[in-house]
Amino acid sequence: MVPKKHAEEHFLNTHAPVTCSLCSETMEREILPIHKGENCPQRIVTCEFCEFPLPAIDLAEHQEVCGNRTELCHLCNRYVRLRERYNHESRCNGIPEDHVGSSRNVRPVEREQGARRRQPPEYSRKRLLFTVAIAGIAVLLGSLFFQKTMETGPVV
Repeated sequence: MVPKKHAEEHFLNTHAPVTCSLCSETMEREILPIHKGENCPQRIVTCEFCEFPLPAIDLAEHQEVCGNRTELCHLCNRYVRLRERYNHESRCNGIPEDHVGSSRNVRPVEREQGARRRQPPEYSRKRLLFTVAIAGIAVLLGSLFFQKTMETGPVV
């Protein structure tokens, strides 16, 4: 129950339709923060394998490819898919299996070089948060600029 004198203010603050600045979907104002944080297909998420930030809508396809990359297990000298790395680490007994082999038939020296070359880039949490913050500020400034140009008329 909202007093009649506050009804319009309540409607504008809670139920007025607003548009998501990321995906252009229209929804009630009170739902917008949840949408942007959890449901928006254009929200920025990170790959669990390489920590690369990308839109949520592209995550499944990216992780399908990224999770199939391999890294050398330094305990058993086998190449393991990134998607299987955690299970492998819990089961790996550390006994080198050179005779069973890896997915590649290479000498140990070449294996070491390959392992160094295959390391994914390191993204710190601070760097990721900074990137997301800058993107958010850019979107906010862009929407404010767009709103100002719509109020004053088209720029000629």
